[in-house]
This record gives sequence, structure tokens and C-alpha cells, in this order.
Amino acid sequence: MEASSQKAIVIGGGVAGLAAAIRLSAKGHPVTLYEAANAPGGKLRERKENGYRFDLGPSLFTWPKLIQDLDVFARENCPEASLPSPFQYKTLDRSTHYFWEDGKSLVAWSDQNAFVAAAQKAFGSNAEALEAHIEHSRKSFEATRQIFLEQSLHEWRETDKSAWRAVLSFVHRLPLFGSLHRWNQKRLREPHLVQLFDRYATYNGSDPHRAPAMMHVIPHLEHGMGTHFPLGGMHGITQHLVSLAEGLGVDIKCGVPVERIAHEDGKVKGVVLESNRDDIVPAEIVISNSDVYPTYRKMLADIPAPEKILRQERSTSGVIFYWGIKTEHPELHLHNILFSKDYRAEFESISATSTPGADPTVYINISSKVQSSDAPTGCENWFVMVNVGANPDEVESLVPEIRKTVLEKIKRTLGTDIEPLIATEFTLTPQGLQDQTSSWRGALYGASSNSTMAAFLRHRNRSTALRGLYFCGGSVHPGGGIPLCLLSARIATELIESHS
Repeated sequence: MEASSQKAIVIGGGVAGLAAAIRLSAKGHPVTLYEAANAPGGKLRERKENGYRFDLGPSLFTWPKLIQDLDVFARENCPEASLPSPFQYKTLDRSTHYFWEDGKSLVAWSDQNAFVAAAQKAFGSNAEALEAHIEHSRKSFEATRQIFLEQSLHEWRETDKSAWRAVLSFVHRLPLFGSLHRWNQKRLREPHLVQLFDRYATYNGSDPHRAPAMMHVIPHLEHGMGTHFPLGGMHGITQHLVSLAEGLGVDIKCGVPVERIAHEDGKVKGVVLESNRDDIVPAEIVISNSDVYPTYRKMLADIPAPEKILRQERSTSGVIFYWGIKTEHPELHLHNILFSKDYRAEFESISATSTPGADPTVYINISSKVQSSDAPTGCENWFVMVNVGANPDEVESLVPEIRKTVLEKIKRTLGTDIEPLIATEFTLTPQGLQDQTSSWRGALYGASSNSTMAAFLRHRNRSTALRGLYFCGGSVHPGGGIPLCLLSARIATELIESHS
């Protein structure tokens, strides 16, 4: 059997699962995707309530070229297929509006000169130091992206020599030791800017005071590559990927949970569905886009699990309040951060109690600022999130208290009592995240990156125990978030080509 005609099954219809299915189908594999929920998308779904539309999951969109690459890949390999129009999005003139309780605020303009000037005006900060910090993030990203993001860390013999040359030429300038906070403190000094750049550790659910300084590469995604907004909101990404997959012939079956991955003599044989435990759906290739923890505990319970990997500290989770607000707030934009007064104390509280304490950092996403149809005229759709521990049992009972704390934080920082303005409301918690997306303990990004070796301890993309089994998604290499999930799909499918 030719490798390209091998039947493939993808478990999980999140961003990575859809992208993997697209790549495999474009290469000629018959592909069936099984999604336990009643619709594809994983965390990247939407909900409409009383005239308001809310994106339920990821809210920041960077590195759009990765989706554009999928479009190109599909068209180049299947020029006769009936495919949707290329992915559409708009590039924004700013990333985030930042607010502090001491009255300071800052707009992080996409134009670097404007951002540096705004920071200098707001804080009296050293413009040259900030420019150098942003430029160093870019150079660090470019030096390491091929090794740490764009290919398997575990298949090092297959690494292109140019990737090693890029790292080795800059390795003496990489922040290889210490925490992200320590790195930012040393180079920026100004407390507001240090906190601003510390927050990039939260992009994969980590604590900046423990996360490695190498996470300094993350700011380049915003300050170098820019911030964008997909047509149709973040759910527009899911809609486009689904259309692309279906146009290529992927058979997407929703509401069909997989019971287990079938295997024999060290090779996958297919999957067994919960709806029919007596039969195997045959396949030569199986890709799990499910969280690696339930993949092993449930679907691969009959083989030894990588216990060290499964025992890793979970990333943070979140409590998200979705509020339809009856007024408009011109001081806010698409992305808004209301910082805590003591970032270290906030993360210590999350570690100790699973809650951010009395003074949380609050993130507010308002997609109606960019896509006005997401809220009724004169109103706004607020996605309001605080970081909490991935501990459903402990957090669930504290949600009413967290809600009260968040409302008080908004009132103190913005000077507005939001509660009387809430027209519609629902909430997502760690328990809800676990129930709806199979994310173990509601962790948003799988394992945390609160150690220097965390990147190397993420689960690999190709199984060494079962031939034909591969992994993608936020709980495996290279990590969580839309760009890394898309890269994990590319890595996994490229490994299939080289190991079939």
C-alpha cells in the first residue's frame, strides 16, 4: 500500500486536529475525524445570547501566515478540489490597552516607534532600552524558531543543519538562564513595563517568576508580527478550517467519542468508538488531538503511560465571565489588561489556593470593538477572564467570590460599576473546560512551562511505542495556543511522511 493511500483517523476536532486532517487529506490519505462534542473547534467555539456573540476560547490571533500556509498547501496539492476562499483577516493598529490602579495606562501600538514613544510618555521609561528589548525578542525568536517550534525536538537527527546554524550563531545572546521576570527586570527596570512583558508567560499558562527567560521570544509574536482579527471573529478560524477540510474530502463526524485506540503487535489498527465497542474502525494512521492525559488514561489504558510527562505541573486554567454590556466604553479596545498591583503575590496565590486572590489581573476582550455585529447597537460583548489553578474541585465553589472580586477590580481601575450594565451572562470554569474539551483539570495549555526543561518534557509528536500513532495539539510539542497547535499538526504530518 502506498503511504499516501493509508487510511487516517484524527481524534479531536480542535485547531490542530483540523489542520492535521487538512494536511493528510491534501496528501491523498482518506481521513475521518472524530469529535466527541456536537461541533468541531475544541476550545475555539462561539455562543450567541440575546443579540450578543461571544468567542468562547482563544481570543488573541497572531501569526496568520500559518493558516495562509494551509490554504496554499491544500491548493498546491489538490488544485481540482472545491475549496473555500483564502482565509481573511484584518491587521490591527494596536495589540492591547493596559491599565494600572495607580492611574497609569498605555496603548501598545503595533507601530514600534509609536509604542516606544507612548511608553516613554506614560512612564518616563528608557526608549533605547525598550527598543533593544523588542529587537532582542525578534532576534531570539528567529534564531530558535526552527529548532524549538517548527520541528520535533525529539527527532533531532532529522534537524536541518541550517536550523542549528541559526541557533549557534546567536546562542551566546540567548537568555538561557533565570526566569522571565528576572530577564525583564534586568533589561527594562521600569515596573510597569516589567509587568507588561512578564505577562507573556501567561500565553502558555505559566508564572513569569518561574518560567524560563527563553519565553522572551513570545513578545515578538505581537510586537513584531502584529495582532490580527479573523473575519467572523476567532470562531471564523474554525469555520474556515472546517470548510477547507470538507472541501478536501475529510469526513468529520461530531458527537462521536472514541473509546480507545486499537493496536496489535506494536502497531495501530484503528479506533473503537463508544457507540460500538465491539468493532474496530480500521486505519493505518491515528493522530490524537485529544489532551495527552486522557489519551493515555482512557484511549491507551492498556499500554504503559509516560508517567513523568503526565505528572508535570498543569498550566493555569481560567474563569471566564461572558457579559453582554448595555453601554460602550471608548477607553477600551479589543484586548484590555487591568493589572494587579503585585504580580508575584497573584501567582503565589494561584499556586497556593488556585485563585488569584483579592487583586487579580483581569483580561477583557471585546470583539464588538472590531466587529460591531457582535453586540447590539450601543452595547459591547465582554469576555472577562482571570487566571486560576487547574483545579476544578477547588475553584468551582469559589466562582461567585471570584466574580465579585473581578467586578471590584474593574470598578477600582476603570472607575465604572459594571454590574448594573450586565444584560446577559454565562460563565466558563475549569470544570466546564474539562467537560467540554477533555482538557485535563481544565488546564488551558496542557503542562505549564514553569521550569527550564519544560519544553523538552512536552510529549513528542510521534509515538515510539506504537507505529502509526501520532500526537498534535496544545498538550504536546511545541505547546498551546493557536500558532503552536497549527505547528504541531504540521510537525506530526511531516513525521508521518518520513516514517510511513
